[in-house]
Amino acid sequence: MVEASVFTLSYLGDAWYELWCRQMVLSSIKKPDVVHQKVTHIVCCQAQASVAATIYPLLNPEEQKIFKRGKNRKDLSCPKNATMKDYRAATGFECLIGYWYLTENTKRFSSLMQKKAVQELLHQKLFPQNSSNCS
Repeated sequence: MVEASVFTLSYLGDAWYELWCRQMVLSSIKKPDVVHQKVTHIVCCQAQASVAATIYPLLNPEEQKIFKRGKNRKDLSCPKNATMKDYRAATGFECLIGYWYLTENTKRFSSLMQKKAVQELLHQKLFPQNSSNCS
């Protein structure tokens, strides 16, 4: 296991996830004024919590331990537009991504993000039809 703080893992994981999201959105949307808006729909903690719930059953025990370590961090302060449950799950998800980044296992992250259920979830967040979204 990587010996890094939850802050370090989540900070790096957040950066890596946002970069991945930016690349994904840029591959399908070319309008500069729309790109940032769409990215914010999938990097918000509610979307991250949804992705985390989707991939959690596919995680191995070590990955689940990293996720839980981030999720159970004691000093989290919830943003005003999110529930504490979503914020904790998002932090766990970011820790996991940071873990994959530090262990140079970004292929694991990429393979999980390419799962059909994850892609459908992200597509729904990017192109909502009459649904509220991470505003």
